[in-house]
Amino acid sequence: MRKILSLVLALAMLLTLAAVASADDVVTIKLMMSNTQQTGVSAAVEAFNKAYEGKYVCEAEYLAFDNVFETIEVSMQQDTAEFDVFAADGPNIGAYVNRGYLTPLNDYITAEEFASFTPAMQDEVTVGDAIYGAAMGDSELVMYYNTALLEQAGIDPAELFAGVDGEHRISWEKLVETAKAAQAAVDPDGSQGIIGIEFQQVGRTYQMNVLANDRGGANIAEGGLSVDGVINSTPWIEALTWYQQQVNDGVFSKGIAAGDTSSYFMAGKIIFYLGTTALPGTFDNNGFTTYGYTYKPFFEGHEADVTTCCGSWAVGMNPKTEKAEAAAEFIKYLCIYDGSDVYINASGMLPALSRQFTDELIAAKPYLAIAQYEGANTALVRAKTPAFNEYSTSVNALWENVRNGADPAQAAQDCVDELTTAFLEYED
Repeated sequence: MRKILSLVLALAMLLTLAAVASADDVVTIKLMMSNTQQTGVSAAVEAFNKAYEGKYVCEAEYLAFDNVFETIEVSMQQDTAEFDVFAADGPNIGAYVNRGYLTPLNDYITAEEFASFTPAMQDEVTVGDAIYGAAMGDSELVMYYNTALLEQAGIDPAELFAGVDGEHRISWEKLVETAKAAQAAVDPDGSQGIIGIEFQQVGRTYQMNVLANDRGGANIAEGGLSVDGVINSTPWIEALTWYQQQVNDGVFSKGIAAGDTSSYFMAGKIIFYLGTTALPGTFDNNGFTTYGYTYKPFFEGHEADVTTCCGSWAVGMNPKTEKAEAAAEFIKYLCIYDGSDVYINASGMLPALSRQFTDELIAAKPYLAIAQYEGANTALVRAKTPAFNEYSTSVNALWENVRNGADPAQAAQDCVDELTTAFLEYED
C-alpha cells in the first residue's frame, strides 16, 4: 500500500513539474494597441492565443488614442522592452525609424507575403528598402451625398451621377455648381445653414491635401525633409485659393470642427460629404439612411492627377524585444494570415490585403468597390517624413488659416518657412 501511495505521489509530482515546465515554455508577447482598434484586435488576439496554445500567448494592453504616442516615447527610453509589438500609426513610421524605435521586418516577412498588401499599404510601412511594420487595415476617401436634400432641390442623384466610375468622375467644378444650385433651392436665405460640400476631417492634412494633390501637387519633397517648392508651388496655391473662394461663397463651411462634421451630415445639413469608408457604420448605428455614395471628384484639366487619401494603423516590433521570432509570428498572424481576416470582420475596417476584397465583402458593403478601385489606382499615403508631427501641425494650420481668410500665397510661404526650421532638427 505504501509503495502504491509513493508511486501515486511521485507521478503527481512529475505531472506538476511537467505542467510547470510546459508553462515556462510558453512565450508571452506583450502588445500595446490603441483602444480605437480594440474590437478587431482583441478578436484576433483571442484567435491567436487559441491557434498557438502551448507555444505563444499574446497579452494586449489597449490605450486611449492620445496616450499611445506618449507611451511609445516613454517606453522606448527604458533598457528593456515593455512591449514586444506596438501600434504604429502609419504616417509616424518614418519618425519612429528615425528614432530607432522599429525593427526591420525583411528577415521575417517574405517578398511574396509583402506583395499581398495593397500598393499604398506597402509604401506606408517602408523606409528605403526596409519594411518597418505591417498594416492591419486601411482607409479610403469616398464622396457621400444626402439624397433627401438633392431630391428636395429637384436634383436626381441617379441622373447626376449616371455613368460615374473610377475612370469617369464628376468634376469639382460641376460639384460646386450643383451644390450652389441645391443650396439655393433648399435654403434660399441661408437660414437653415445648409452646407454645400465638406470634408469629414476638415482642417486636417489627411483629407485636405487631396485638393493640392488633385492639381498635381505633392505632399512633401523627395527625402521627406523639405516642402520648399512643394507647398509654395502653383498647384498648392491654386488649391488653397480655390478652397478659400468656396468657403467665402458659402459652399464649404467655416467654423465647424472636424469632430462635428458627421453629425452635421446625418442631421441633413451637408449635401456632399467626403469621408472615409468607416462612415456607413456610423450612419447605420444612428439610423441614418438618406445617403448615397460615389467616387470623389477631379479638377478639370487634371483628370490624371485625381488622388485619394489612405492609411491607418500598422504594427511594429520593438528593437529591444528578446522575443523577435514570436513577435514576428504574431505580426504576420494579425496582418497577413488568419488573424487579419478575424480583425477585418470584427472591426469593419477597409482591408489592407488585396485578397480580402472578396465578392462576399463587396456584396455586403458595396461602397468598398469604390475603395478597392481607389486603393489600387489613386491612393496616396500621407507625407513620408521623420517630422510628421511637425508637418501635420503646420499644414493643418495652413488649411485652417486659409479657411479663415489668410492670403493663400503668404500662408503657404509661412508654412514653408516654419517647416524649413523644424526640419533642421532631423538633418544629419
